[in-house]
Amino acid sequence: MKKYFYTLFILIAGCSGDNKKTIEELIKVGNLEELQERRSNLIIQKGQINKELNEITEGVSILDTAKSFVLVNTITTKKQSINHYSKFQGIIKTDQNMILYPEFSGRITKIYVNEGDRVNKGQALAKIDDGGLYNELKLVESQTKLAKTIYERQSKLWEDKIGSEIQYLEAQTNYDIQKNRLESLKQSLAKTTITAPFSGTIDEIFIEEGNLVSPPMMPDQGNAFRIVNLNELYVEAVIPENFIGKIKKGTQVLVEIPVLNITFNSTIKHSVSSINKLSRTFKIEVSVPKNELDLIPNLNVEINILDYANSEAILVPESIVSEDSENNKFLYTIENNKAKKTIVETGYTQNGMIEITSGLSLNQTVINEGGRIVKDGQNVKIYNDNE
Repeated sequence: MKKYFYTLFILIAGCSGDNKKTIEELIKVGNLEELQERRSNLIIQKGQINKELNEITEGVSILDTAKSFVLVNTITTKKQSINHYSKFQGIIKTDQNMILYPEFSGRITKIYVNEGDRVNKGQALAKIDDGGLYNELKLVESQTKLAKTIYERQSKLWEDKIGSEIQYLEAQTNYDIQKNRLESLKQSLAKTTITAPFSGTIDEIFIEEGNLVSPPMMPDQGNAFRIVNLNELYVEAVIPENFIGKIKKGTQVLVEIPVLNITFNSTIKHSVSSINKLSRTFKIEVSVPKNELDLIPNLNVEINILDYANSEAILVPESIVSEDSENNKFLYTIENNKAKKTIVETGYTQNGMIEITSGLSLNQTVINEGGRIVKDGQNVKIYNDNE
């Protein structure tokens, strides 16, 4: 203590000596050398004073234990639940999203639907002029009916050994030809009506009444309709391979659609069992509820997949966990009214809380507020809000 006051006296005396010129005088005469010397001396003296003051303060904290403490707020560890979700990008898709093409050449005579209409499987969407094909069909139906009658009579005669085998075979051949011709005409006539291949919604119509259409020679030419089944939507996402053991069929998923401000819960309905060798990823499909959410294909979504859950976790505020120079994570607990540095291992985080996987037990008192200023072994006084 004497050394401290002695040093302080020297400092004061050195700064106020009568024989020394003032700072203003030194600046006025331009005496840079003396100014630099004075500054160096003062820096040395200041460092000595600060060092001794720190030593004195530490000594007081050691000797005056009855009065030195830190006021802290605490929490008590207990069982809590934690659910960790990993977020990935996905897209709304459907396997029933189809472009319909005309299969017959002719003029569109009638369009039966409008964009946005719900249609059933097999429902007629448009009619193409058959160019007299219907009349030809009726004629061939009559010819086929006649050929059948002749064949049946000739067959009966042949069974009774009446007539020649050639007559029987000619009747049979003619009947077969007429049947094949009739079937061909029916198939061709059916192509003059564009029908829905499945139940869905007419998304786009590319033709108008009066247009000449024909089967396309190349893809994306001669489109007639786009039909989409919005009740068979799903989410497809690409997942890094390191999640292969955590994500599987039945895993819970939270789907977010930012552009619509919509969320819904679902599960993974399919997970591809092979890894893409180039991207080192695998695909998953997530079920989408029956379309009551105004969802459409190709919407971008975010999927949050539950990859970890623990109903008996110990959670503490993430802000009270620190890391020392040896990269150990730690916090402070209380034992015998003293702060104790406790090394811990951590897991996942959730809403500002972090899971302690090792280092803490249930019903243990942990310093919350004040944990950043206490030191190991320092006296503490607990003051909680409910006290």
